[in-house]
Amino acid sequence: MKDRLKLILPILVIVSLVSWLVFAGVKDSMVYYITVDELLEDIPDIYGQKIRVSGTVVHGSIKNELDDSLRFTIADGKGEIHVEYDGIIPDIFTDGVEAVVEGKFYAGNIFEADLLLAKCPTKYESEEGPYERKEG
Repeated sequence: MKDRLKLILPILVIVSLVSWLVFAGVKDSMVYYITVDELLEDIPDIYGQKIRVSGTVVHGSIKNELDDSLRFTIADGKGEIHVEYDGIIPDIFTDGVEAVVEGKFYAGNIFEADLLLAKCPTKYESEEGPYERKEG
């Protein structure tokens, strides 16, 4: 019985330690994904928390600053937030595109983004319309 206990106890300690490390790593990397309206409903509780927000880039709101930072506004439904971002800008990022930003929201309706993603359109068509096969 003592030999069995000597074997089981270290295994339980190792399994517990590995489980705790996995849980702690996942907890730190989890980021909530919400819409602009949901974010605005949670003021002031949401201030300073790491979150991910999705919304549509408001037409005419994109401003490239002299310090290579980017400022723009995203909206979803009734509300909108102002985003400040300093990083790599996706090629498809433009007015009207659906954007996902990750970072922290602060008083003054300012979202400081660490990550900017632009969602691709689901369907591509030429200006002439969908491809038509020509008989010939």
